Amino acid sequence: MDKEFHYNITGIIAKRAGFAEKEAVTIAHACQLVDDNDSLRTIHYPNSAGSYEVYISQTMDILKPKRDLMRIYPIFHFIPGDPMAPSARRCDGKMHILTTTPGNNLAYKIMRAAREDNKPYQLHRLGVAAHAFADTWAHQNFIGWYDGINGEKMNPLPNIGHADFIHHPDWVGHCWNDSRIIDNQVNNNHRFLAAAKCLFQEFSLFTSGKDNAALWPDLQKDLQDAMGPVFSGEKLQGRDVRLEKYDKLFKLPEYEPHAWFDTAVKTSVNALPDDFMPSLTMFEDHYHWKVNWESSDWYLFQEAVKAHQAFCMIELTEVFKQMNVELGDY
Repeated sequence: MDKEFHYNITGIIAKRAGFAEKEAVTIAHACQLVDDNDSLRTIHYPNSAGSYEVYISQTMDILKPKRDLMRIYPIFHFIPGDPMAPSARRCDGKMHILTTTPGNNLAYKIMRAAREDNKPYQLHRLGVAAHAFADTWAHQNFIGWYDGINGEKMNPLPNIGHADFIHHPDWVGHCWNDSRIIDNQVNNNHRFLAAAKCLFQEFSLFTSGKDNAALWPDLQKDLQDAMGPVFSGEKLQGRDVRLEKYDKLFKLPEYEPHAWFDTAVKTSVNALPDDFMPSLTMFEDHYHWKVNWESSDWYLFQEAVKAHQAFCMIELTEVFKQMNVELGDY
């Protein structure tokens, strides 16, 4: 899923589930930031020699070492589920232990763990968990690892995640063909509405202690109207119209991926900023926490990412062992 779901639709769902506006914005921002949190940094504490290490939740570098990829993709974007699920039936009959399936057991465990983690970063962790949870619908039948099971024949792109299918699994208002599976005609709106329903129920369990199933039909109708018709092809269509409709349901602030970081951290730039063109950066920037950094959204988001990762690493230890992968401690 892209920002349309992880930010706009997630914010709408959180608001309708009973979160206050500010809380819904925090959840939505954290949910989308999972995709934009891809820069490793060391942040120095004020007036001390110590430092804080940032954890990333996304990487575009698919050549990273196995340990890094296994830590990021299956935990934040491709939660392994049940390879025997009917939705995972393939034309070639193949299965993989890391196959992502919609609303799988681990996805629900992750949401429950976030709800029960009564820490200052709880809303941020709910956003991180919501990202991984919702992605089990968009990324179903893919795995967060190198394997031919991900790819189409004769496609030269690396077979990790849904690289062969580019952005087709992530777009709202889009239909496409997944030639690998038996039920190969995919309507993303159907998948995303199913994800929205389950996410609404999970959020409602936090705000009211029950799933509020009776309130779902009205939200479903609103989301269906906002998401509109589906289109096929190689280009995303209808986004501007959909964004206007989302705003009428709940107008979120303009999303800026660096906003939380810039509020919490002072950056001393050496030559070009590190983010400008990393491959050409000769002199690394220096980062220091600003005043009140411990209550900043960026710090709380980072702590949420670490808590989410720690939980998932424990839950997936046995799966990794079956693949003869020892990830160790992080």
